[in-house]
Amino acid sequence: MATRGTASSTRARRTQLTAEIDQAIARWVEEGLVDSTEWMAQGRRPLLVTQLPAAPGTWFDPEAVERVLKFFLLLKQLIGRHAGREFRLMDWQVRYLIAPVFGLKRPDGYRVIRTVWFEIPRKNGKSTICSGLGLYLAFADREAGAEVYAAAGDRDQANIVFRAAANMASGSPPLKKKLGRRGIQRKLLEHPRTHSIFRALSSEGLRAHGLNVHAGVIDEVHVHKNPDVVDALETGTGSRSQPLIIFITTADDGAETGSIYATKREEIEALAGGHAEDDTVFGVVFGADHEAEDFDAFSEDALRTANPGYNITVLADYLAGKAAQAKRSPAQLNRYLRLHLNVRTKQTTRWLSMDDWDRSAREPVSNVPVPVDLADLEGRDCYGGLDLSTTTDMTAFSLWFPPVTDDPAEPHVWVPFFWLPEDNLKKLERATKVPLERWSKTAAHAGAALRLTEGNVVDYRAVRALITDDLSKRFNIQAIGYDRWNANETVSELIDSGEVMEQVSQGYAGLNQPCIDLERLVLSGRVSHGGHPVLRWHVDCVGIKTNADGHMKPVKPDRQVSSKRIDGVASGLNALALHLMRDEPEETPEPNVRYIG
Repeated sequence: MATRGTASSTRARRTQLTAEIDQAIARWVEEGLVDSTEWMAQGRRPLLVTQLPAAPGTWFDPEAVERVLKFFLLLKQLIGRHAGREFRLMDWQVRYLIAPVFGLKRPDGYRVIRTVWFEIPRKNGKSTICSGLGLYLAFADREAGAEVYAAAGDRDQANIVFRAAANMASGSPPLKKKLGRRGIQRKLLEHPRTHSIFRALSSEGLRAHGLNVHAGVIDEVHVHKNPDVVDALETGTGSRSQPLIIFITTADDGAETGSIYATKREEIEALAGGHAEDDTVFGVVFGADHEAEDFDAFSEDALRTANPGYNITVLADYLAGKAAQAKRSPAQLNRYLRLHLNVRTKQTTRWLSMDDWDRSAREPVSNVPVPVDLADLEGRDCYGGLDLSTTTDMTAFSLWFPPVTDDPAEPHVWVPFFWLPEDNLKKLERATKVPLERWSKTAAHAGAALRLTEGNVVDYRAVRALITDDLSKRFNIQAIGYDRWNANETVSELIDSGEVMEQVSQGYAGLNQPCIDLERLVLSGRVSHGGHPVLRWHVDCVGIKTNADGHMKPVKPDRQVSSKRIDGVASGLNALALHLMRDEPEETPEPNVRYIG
């Protein structure tokens, strides 16, 4: 009850903060501080956005946001048809960047958010807003001796932001007066009295040890080939009261796992999905949902949704021309998707919708989550699925309970169990950004949502003991499906204990049909899983891969470079595979062992 109350109060605070931000933006639009846009008026939303920080005591400071808005009005637009006009921010920029980042405060008055991820298609003014933010953080953020850096993967890209900032400073009489004749230099902006500085920083010219960073604005994250600049900025903020690192980028092509972009984007996806928690990180991704059933890459609607600056910073006829070019030339398609719709073109396809998944865990009428009660399943037939993974990481076992009647509305029940070595808990929690320790104390089924074993490797004896000493005695486990990787000893010992073990091919032959059926069951709301938090995280991480024949299988992430985990899904598919094959004649190469796929 305490957990539910805490969650409820957090939601209430978040709702209140959101309302305060929206009301303030409406007022600023009316007062002329902010420009309204069709994008916001039409109710369009980013592709991804993390939840607002809402720890106890968090409050919204509209005056702090107004200070940023009024600073931007001191600057002039530099290029295109808006050149020479005052830099008035648009409502979507304020709603999804300026207001939460600069307005949400801790009880002590310092900013809550310390890291920002702002991802958006090209020509939506990201480099320009980078420049303006850099100037504000260096010379108007009330930080004595501020060190602010415009950072990028190479010198030319870093200089784009810096040169624009220098030109803005030169074109702003108040700022030019503040910095003085010697404060605006070719490679450095400096306040003569406070000694605050703003300069470009790239990996090529990095001599970053000893930086005392108040803020960094990192442009085009996907072009960074090594983490040196990012690491230098992030580790250089330790002595600052409210540092801010802002990543502003367009999508990468999805081809390189473990890159700086991929790692940061995974973190934002986990936060947006509600699996990870970090009030100091805020992220937003603008783009088209290329996995939506009605997605049309060349439609005006897709372009409008992906580009909040549609027909303001990026002209409609320009985008229409790029769409027509990509439609004529397949060679241009991926470039068009990435640059103008912000689609990661070589990424594996996201599989299950979290809305559909969550719906399966709720009572249809009241929409209240329905927990799975193992006592109600006593004595029922079921199938097991095992994914042993690595001994140092997460191991999963699933029970799959088919319906006991022919009623097409009766759900299948999926009951997962998870293990993790206790010594690796903190390390993996830092890597994945999900609350593993909290889950290890969260009740689920007949124990914790995440079970810990002593030491720095998973104790497979605990896995075997749960199966043979508990689950097999309470339920009629017909057979257990497994991935043969790293499983020989455990499989042999389970066979010795009387379990029927069936190897499931992890290729298309073994997993295509289970994937098809799981997708169908989830879409029809016929998988009862109780909203298990670890399984929900794994489902949200799953990508799907399809071969030339249209067969599909889940893609296992590289644990060395990815924070994603899908062990629970893998174990569930192994169990479902056995249910689907239960009427096939068994060909057993040895007692109690069968191979599927």
